[in-house]
Amino acid sequence: MLIMLRELYIKLFATIRFILPYRRVKSWHRLYRSWYSLWLKPNFKEFGNNVYVEGVELLSHPETISIGDNTAFSKGLYLTSWPFIEDITPMIIIGRNCSFGAYNHITCANKIEIGEGVLTGKWVTISDNSHGKTTLDHLQFRPQRRPLYSKGPVVIGDNVWIGDKVTILPGVTIGNNAVIGANTVVTKDVPAYSIAVGNPCKIITV
Repeated sequence: MLIMLRELYIKLFATIRFILPYRRVKSWHRLYRSWYSLWLKPNFKEFGNNVYVEGVELLSHPETISIGDNTAFSKGLYLTSWPFIEDITPMIIIGRNCSFGAYNHITCANKIEIGEGVLTGKWVTISDNSHGKTTLDHLQFRPQRRPLYSKGPVVIGDNVWIGDKVTILPGVTIGNNAVIGANTVVTKDVPAYSIAVGNPCKIITV
């Protein structure tokens, strides 16, 4: 039944594309995005003016998340805060004028702070936590049963450009105006005005 409904939806949408001009469909999409963002707004600790969210796949504890003005999130967003580490209240702070690509995953159990003017590509992961430590007493349990662990906060400065499929790991600080190349795994601090590439990342000084 679900497959039939999906096929019907695809055919209906394909028909509408031929009937309505692209600009009209796009204006409807902008209207939907505005409505969806307003519907989400009351759930957050702070949700600035002109914040747009195209679509959320998973949202956890938004009351610990602050988003600055004029920030936009593309579709497929995973934005999660997990209050499972003793004596730590997780906190995600996202600055103004940021733009996040499709299918970004931001997951926090400690603190993630993202500055102003940050731009990300698609499939970017920013995480300050992992399923347990890499110690014998933790590794003997399956990952789902290991206690959540954070090596430290993630701090991303202003005007940082993060390419497609980048993974930023716990305890990392990225300085202002840095560039993180596509597919990079950021395992250490990246100085301001530098470029990080590779897995694990290597730092190129400008």
